[in-house]
Amino acid sequence: MRGLLDLELSRRTMVQCAACATAGTALGAASVGRAAVPASATQPGREAMREFPYGAVTLTGGPLKAQFDRIHAHYLALDNDRILKVFRENAGLPAPGPDMGGWYDKDGFVPGLTLGQYISGLARLGAATGDKACHAKVAALVDGFGKAFVAAKNPYVGPKAQAQWAAYVMDKYIVGMIDAYRLSGVEQAKTLLPIIVAKCLPYISPVSRDRIGKLDPPYDETYVLPENLFLVADITGDDKYRQLAKHYMLDPEWFDPLAAGQDVLPGKHAYSHTIALSSGAQAYLHLGVDKYRKALVNAYRFMEPQRFASGGWGPEEQFVPLHQGKLAASLTSSKAHFETPCGSFADLKLARYLIRFTGEAQYGDGLERTLYNTMLAARMPDSDGGYPYYSDYGPAGEKRYYHQKWPCCSGTLVQGVADYGLNAYFHDDATVLVNLYTPSELRWDRAGGMVELVQETAYPAADTVRLTVRKPGDGRFGVKLRIPAWTRGATLTVNGKPQSVTPGTLAAVTRTWKAGDVIDLSIPQPLRTLPIDDKNPNLAAVLRGPVMYVGINPWAGIETQPLALPQALEAMPENPQAYRTNVGGRNLVFVPYYTVDTERSATYFKVA
Repeated sequence: MRGLLDLELSRRTMVQCAACATAGTALGAASVGRAAVPASATQPGREAMREFPYGAVTLTGGPLKAQFDRIHAHYLALDNDRILKVFRENAGLPAPGPDMGGWYDKDGFVPGLTLGQYISGLARLGAATGDKACHAKVAALVDGFGKAFVAAKNPYVGPKAQAQWAAYVMDKYIVGMIDAYRLSGVEQAKTLLPIIVAKCLPYISPVSRDRIGKLDPPYDETYVLPENLFLVADITGDDKYRQLAKHYMLDPEWFDPLAAGQDVLPGKHAYSHTIALSSGAQAYLHLGVDKYRKALVNAYRFMEPQRFASGGWGPEEQFVPLHQGKLAASLTSSKAHFETPCGSFADLKLARYLIRFTGEAQYGDGLERTLYNTMLAARMPDSDGGYPYYSDYGPAGEKRYYHQKWPCCSGTLVQGVADYGLNAYFHDDATVLVNLYTPSELRWDRAGGMVELVQETAYPAADTVRLTVRKPGDGRFGVKLRIPAWTRGATLTVNGKPQSVTPGTLAAVTRTWKAGDVIDLSIPQPLRTLPIDDKNPNLAAVLRGPVMYVGINPWAGIETQPLALPQALEAMPENPQAYRTNVGGRNLVFVPYYTVDTERSATYFKVA
């Protein structure tokens, strides 16, 4: 009945699930330590640049560090018993602690949906910071989940998850175990991976099914599974998971037309199809099939006219038809303009994959804009499951929590913020690429000896960046610095000597470095406007460098009054990140969107 799945998996499903009854003692208490991670089965020569591992980059200041630290503290403080309660109840085990409520509860929309993402995010935070408490929490959550999962007859909590979201939840279980094993060294997580796949598989569609729109069935997202199934194959060494990953690629509806240059975005569910591009990235790395790289490049190009000034996309969770003014129309018809932080997480991953595959500066520019105006701009969660979900770019926009507690964005928020260090630097064997300008330290363990770089900057509030070589190794390496396409008059010096720079490219410096060498970069950030779409060229948002500025406390009708933007804006004394203009005797004040908390704001204005 299930074709390939029968041949590869169903025979083993009964064997593995029969062993589940006795697996509790084998799973036992998790051992915490650095796991011996198997080498990835990716094809060689597929990456122009590579990511640094977690822990190679330390954020040392600035707005990214401030949010990173707050998210680290928030998720570390979540109560383990409360998180595990629905799984223990499902297994008939003692289940202390209060109910989670909202989406997560046994009667919620998708019970237990984000457990795997909490485990994943905590493992990433622990690996990024060296925080042993994060690793211990990961081990405890894996242990509690594993015992309950093995003891339960049903791998899912509640009938709704079984009916609509089996693959969606399975993928989150899997990524939690992958990161627990690879980053926190929890051997129990590796043991659980084949059990999870075997036990969940009978509940998901035997073929990959597309999702159209926000409400139209089928709801499940089988096509997001391959990214992590390829990694399961790496960890276990079992090719059946690689074959299963190939089986669930959404080729006819998504990757094939994209690779051929066909824009099939309009009408698609925006987040799920963007996160599926990460499955395409892993397919390219593991299978060496170039159509998946082409699909990512073309998808990114097709997404550009879909973007708001923030870098976000997908009003009401759908990509819109182009050249019809749909983005502008959504400002008054919806308050759900970008599915944040889920969309941010998907978009940042896509940009990182494309930097890895191409080494091109344009993807760093896009990554920076999305990061500052979406993930960084999200409200902090509260203590009882209130989490940000949508960004609202309308004339009286507000940063609100989702109407249900513990939504899906509570999982991607911790994963995305934990990944901040991955966005900052990339490398090949001979070169380091400085992609983000943020106070940080990089440790590059390479064949020529340890290289350490220190970055000092107040960017994006200020325009200057200084990089100092603290340890040079053998000194024989290059440095590439992203020069944003929007800047004008950028300058670069090495030990005071000018170097050539061109906006929209990577400035390359090759020399024999020594300790104390200094790179100084100045990136002027002119104010500019960006129209919302081609049908409304005079409806625009204000940006300074990568940062979207919004008018705070706007009054009714201000968005329809013609304003001479950006030239009418003047800097506010003693506040380098605020501007104002006088409109009919009233002050309209613009600030970075990421600094707004509970104030109302307007993003788009009629530009004279």
